[in-house]
Amino acid sequence: MNAKPRGGRPSKRNYILMAAEQLVKSHGAAQLTFDKLSEETGISKGGLLYHFASKDELVLAMMERLIDTREQLREDLTPQFDGPDAELKALIMSEANVQRVAKDGNDELALDSAVLCAASHNRDLLKPLQGRFEELFARFDASQMGGDKARIAFFAVLGERLMQQLGMMDSDPQERDVFVQAIRKYIEE
Repeated sequence: MNAKPRGGRPSKRNYILMAAEQLVKSHGAAQLTFDKLSEETGISKGGLLYHFASKDELVLAMMERLIDTREQLREDLTPQFDGPDAELKALIMSEANVQRVAKDGNDELALDSAVLCAASHNRDLLKPLQGRFEELFARFDASQMGGDKARIAFFAVLGERLMQQLGMMDSDPQERDVFVQAIRKYIEE
């Protein structure tokens, strides 16, 4: 599913996306309906449909915003690394830092969980992520770090985040720092 924005002012579209993100953070993915979003934003259901033809299109746009946020974090971290794999190391560390941001009060883990939960009801919404992972794994394989090492670090970070998302663990900030530093040491060796 590769939906194109329907129109309207980008600022209103952005406002709707931010309200939808806040809604799923506060109440969960099940509460993401156009009726509830209309109530939260004061925008008529028709106005919402002008910007997003369907709930699936809205969820896809939310996923794209998450991806863009991660890309920005990766760009911000890239200067901390040297060598040909600097960008890949920054990517792995940006995923590790998502949990750190969440522990500092910004509930990105809840948003990740809610958007993926909503997308899980329509597997086609996950296709953009699947394509991005295929590209990423090809880059891992071509890296000097090596595909196996990059995957191990990446999956360790994602696994730790999944454990937090599912409520199976809640590490304190010091434990998080130890984990993040261990991943950083591992990818820099």
